[in-house]
Amino acid sequence: MHLGLEKGIDEMEKYYYYQYPVISDKHINEMIKLMILVEKALEVMQDLIRDKPVTFEYEIDFPEFKGFVDLIIHNKDSTVDIYDFKYSNNIDHYLQSKQLHLYKYYLEKLGFKVKRLGFIFIPKTSIRQKKTEDLYQFRKRLKETLSGMEVKVIKLDYDHQKVEEFFNSCLDIESEKIYEKSPSRLCNWCEFQKYCEEEIDYMLLPKNERREKKIDVNPDMWLYADSYVGKSTFVDKFDDLLFLNTDGNTDNTTSPVIKIADEVTYEGRLKKVKMAWEVFLDAVSELEKKDNTFKRVCIDLVEDLYEHCRLYIYKKLNIDHEQDAGFGKGWDMVRTEFLSAMKRLKNLGYQIIYISKELNSEITLKNGNKITTIKPNINDKVANVLAGTVDLTVRAYIDGKERFLQLEKKENIFGGGRFEFKEDRVKLDKEEFIKALKAAQEGIKTYSKVEKTEDSTAEGEVKDKLSETKETATETPEVAPEKTVKKSRRSRK
Repeated sequence: MHLGLEKGIDEMEKYYYYQYPVISDKHINEMIKLMILVEKALEVMQDLIRDKPVTFEYEIDFPEFKGFVDLIIHNKDSTVDIYDFKYSNNIDHYLQSKQLHLYKYYLEKLGFKVKRLGFIFIPKTSIRQKKTEDLYQFRKRLKETLSGMEVKVIKLDYDHQKVEEFFNSCLDIESEKIYEKSPSRLCNWCEFQKYCEEEIDYMLLPKNERREKKIDVNPDMWLYADSYVGKSTFVDKFDDLLFLNTDGNTDNTTSPVIKIADEVTYEGRLKKVKMAWEVFLDAVSELEKKDNTFKRVCIDLVEDLYEHCRLYIYKKLNIDHEQDAGFGKGWDMVRTEFLSAMKRLKNLGYQIIYISKELNSEITLKNGNKITTIKPNINDKVANVLAGTVDLTVRAYIDGKERFLQLEKKENIFGGGRFEFKEDRVKLDKEEFIKALKAAQEGIKTYSKVEKTEDSTAEGEVKDKLSETKETATETPEVAPEKTVKKSRRSRK
């Protein structure tokens, strides 16, 4: 919303779509809302500005206070008007805020003469598509609803008492000695959980020094593709690999396998069933002991594992579906159980590889055109969390007779990562993939811990030293550094 008001609708749209691994109809719906509302807000802003100079995102930076003024309008009499954008319907709440009063106080300490204070309130709508209407009907209703919504400008009188309240609050915070716990289900995701819940009053802090950046040729990754593309065969080329296999398709791989499936045993006439999810948890427990020589663990297929987790929770709660638990409890328990176990596996230090099949779906753009989106065959909310636990998510596909890994990020294809690849795709081959990884991390001289490369030998070390000596001898003279440009609030996020 801020970007749309500052740089226009096109920049806003580009930025918004880039934030997601793959775009769906819901994202398009949200962009329709933003475009219509920003257009209304821009009209209101023009009435306020009237060809006067403006400044967006002005940073106030004092030791005790930091803020960003969304809009400063410079008047001809050397005064300024300041406005803050709010994308909210909760107008009464913001009118009680100290924000604009503090902005005026600190701006005047910087030499500004503040004349007017105000909020620009951009309304929200949360209407959803009904089961009885198709996408066209919903978007028509959405646009009709938005057309009747009004962007409001509300001006305020400066109240110095609110500034005094701010300073008093700061004193209260600085003098506080006791911090009460606020336990919730989010505690399961906190790295300090054991210190907090077990009331250990110390923490082991690392040494205050920067870690050496390393080339990573063994990233945690998520690979997905259609059937028979060669996902498992590609992963099987890596050494010291353990497959946790759910679909039984292991004929084309040679790495050790643990079959993740229900185990049925009989004691006399008594039938006992060990559920597949329990088999997986036992495998994780064994991996935790580190009494093995594996360096990599591959879950093949991760969506099957999620289904095993669902069935386990169904049995535990004695339900037939998540909704039977009521008020979202079932959905939450399944996701929490699954993601907690995946986090547990992730924290063991092995290279983690997920394998999934792909799912194709069709979305309708604002102009009515349809495009196909491609993503892993798993629940979107789970997919977004899993993608955050790996360094790289890539799709494999067949083009003619060749198989490829897609490294280029596209809006309609789920994927991405922390590497800046030099090429859009590489063959589905271990050596080609590693070569692309190294090229994407060009300039880093050390390597990841999982595998030692030839450069770690004595001969390689000698070559590195000779190379470094040569580089030092040909080093170019220092040049004056460029002036540092302050980042905007959005870029820091």
